[in-house]
Amino acid sequence: MNRFLNTLVAVLLISTAASAQDELFNRAQAAYDDGRYGEAAMLYEKMIADGISNPEVHYNLGNACFKNSELPAAVRHYRKAYYDLPRDPDIQANLRFALNAAGAAETVPSFIERLFASLSLQEWIMTGTGGYLLLCAGLLTILFIKRSRRQTLKFLLLPLFVLALSFLGWRYWKNIQKNPEWVVTDKEATALFSPVEGSTAHFKLPMAALVKQRNTHGKGWIEVEYDGKRGWLKQDYIQMVSP
Repeated sequence: MNRFLNTLVAVLLISTAASAQDELFNRAQAAYDDGRYGEAAMLYEKMIADGISNPEVHYNLGNACFKNSELPAAVRHYRKAYYDLPRDPDIQANLRFALNAAGAAETVPSFIERLFASLSLQEWIMTGTGGYLLLCAGLLTILFIKRSRRQTLKFLLLPLFVLALSFLGWRYWKNIQKNPEWVVTDKEATALFSPVEGSTAHFKLPMAALVKQRNTHGKGWIEVEYDGKRGWLKQDYIQMVSP
């Protein structure tokens, strides 16, 4: 009886939480539709703070921030949504639009980066799992069905290729987590030649620019790459965005 009651209470709590989340999402949508973009952004941010972090919420929050002239936050949330849905055309288009509105350069990935960014981290993990299961099935076939061994050995090349590609895709996203991207949040952000206060200025960064981390030094210094140039920034001028 106690187990039944505990299960019932857990189900009711989950149902209540889901209902509250739906209500909060609907309130945020209504605020956005009414042109109350600041209120909509606050509601979406509350959802994220409550643990509801999915690409739809980040995308909608990016839209609300953009309409509210908060370009750095818009870029950050569009980029966050992109990590989970890298092939979504609306996310890509709005991210480019926000960067252009900020006067910031768009990131130009190489062919290899486009290949590995075509799937999200979770999709690469799922693809690798599928390749592993195919490999196991092929090995079991070799063990128990002797007649088909030669054909099965050729078939094993496919799951091995999928596993290798999935590993490289997984490592691509893990490298981004290790060296994340940052969004410039201060209009006075200027990259320096060295991670030292008073160092010579190298280049100025537009607010809401998306930069890649290349190195760190001491406390609060990040070496960033932007538009083919590298320089050092104080972490106070930027905010991290990571898969």
